[in-house]
Amino acid sequence: MNASELWTAWRSHEINFRKTRTDMENPTKSPPFRSYWEAWRDAFVDTFANMGLHGDADDAATICVDDHRSREQFADASPGLAGLADYRLAILSNADDRFLHGCIAYNGWAFDTVVSSEQTMAYKPDPRIFASFCEIAGVEPAHILYVGDSLYDDVHGAKLAGMQAVLIRREGEAPPTGIVHPSGQTPPPDEVVLLPPDFEVPSITELANMLKS
Repeated sequence: MNASELWTAWRSHEINFRKTRTDMENPTKSPPFRSYWEAWRDAFVDTFANMGLHGDADDAATICVDDHRSREQFADASPGLAGLADYRLAILSNADDRFLHGCIAYNGWAFDTVVSSEQTMAYKPDPRIFASFCEIAGVEPAHILYVGDSLYDDVHGAKLAGMQAVLIRREGEAPPTGIVHPSGQTPPPDEVVLLPPDFEVPSITELANMLKS
């Protein structure tokens, strides 16, 4: 038993959570909402049981959540946000409140509006999370330019909600596939035709240049 084997086993349970947490054909029939802490705890319970390990699933999930509170930013994040200072900035994130607000504070960022999946009890690309965001921010979808690095969660979801969408595809990143991205993005069902972004940029820094032009 090594760390790689544990990660692979745990990841198989965690991926299943991402695949099944939202019924996009009828979002109101989605399974009961579970935060990441709850889903990760349950994944550890199953992993420990299947591998014959004795472990504290609650503690393991808490360690994962706390680790996300101090994640380092992409190199273009802070410079890019500084270049967007003239715009109203907000975050809509598939995240628990604890690690979302912790990560924002850790990186020294400030936003006009911060909305999480835990707050809205729904995950992107569920249209309900985008509708809740618009209500909280007090902005109509047509007046929002949504920026994200996932074709399914971000671009597809935002376009379904009536927003314009920008895909960030950083240099060296392969085109999105049906396999879960290492950052934890949700794999789209095979039969879903993803809506394309309105714009594509290689970094948040280039987003400011795009808006100026």
